Amino acid sequence: MSDPGIDKAALRRRLRALRAAAVSPPLAVDLRDRFLSAIALPEGSIVAGYRAAGSEMDPEPLMQALAARGFALALPCIVEPDLPLVFRAWAPGDPLAPGKLGIMEPLSAAPVLRPGVVLVPLVGFDRRGHRLGQGGGFYDRTLAGQPALAVGLAYAVQEVDAVPVEAWDRKLDWIVTEREALKT
Repeated sequence: MSDPGIDKAALRRRLRALRAAAVSPPLAVDLRDRFLSAIALPEGSIVAGYRAAGSEMDPEPLMQALAARGFALALPCIVEPDLPLVFRAWAPGDPLAPGKLGIMEPLSAAPVLRPGVVLVPLVGFDRRGHRLGQGGGFYDRTLAGQPALAVGLAYAVQEVDAVPVEAWDRKLDWIVTEREALKT
């Protein structure tokens, strides 16, 4: 359970500021290289990525590399605020449209896929595999309902000693930054 002494809102603000100061496109390339050298994905895996919002670590270089290696890709779509995400097929260059919360998503005609690997954006993380997300619970609900390898993508500056944990939080299997790939 969460430490009642930790103010999650204040922690999010602090980590978002650190993340914003760290944004650098070359670091997303470093993350791509760390991921590809550390994580061997089973052939034929469907990988769900995301479109970076604001200062989130940009998974685009990684997703481009995975597509070039023949992996099928998907992006998340928000159905309703309290439901798990749905993942729709996407390939680099496919058209996107704003979804329910204004986040760019594949068109509704794109097939729904069930990914075996989910790349997860985050605000903060610890070495035990816990993540602090945006606070909407979308990824926790989604990962609780489907078995998938959950890989958090972040800048190294987003690491904290301990993330406050709630009963519904799902641990990440890996965390990859521009500096390392950490199996948790």
